Amino acid sequence: MLVCKKCSGNKNLDLRKWLERRLEAEGHGDEVKVLKVSCMDICPKARVMAVVPPGPEGSPGGCYAVDPLHEREDFYRQVLKLLPEDHPKTH
Repeated sequence: MLVCKKCSGNKNLDLRKWLERRLEAEGHGDEVKVLKVSCMDICPKARVMAVVPPGPEGSPGGCYAVDPLHEREDFYRQVLKLLPEDHPKTH
């Protein structure tokens, strides 16, 4: 997944680093990579843009504007839905 480095730059609300740590802690670090990319120039205020490519078995991807404080758990659950069916999901 791609995460905007400009809007994810707040150290207290760094969505990219939070996602990396969470994915690794729950055993998904090898399946989902979180990449920091240049500004996508579409970021709404107080949100972080994240682009998730389509997953295996035709699962849809998407472009998400995530509030890194209040919506990160919901976003994380959406990312887990993109994992292959044969992989155990947490939460």
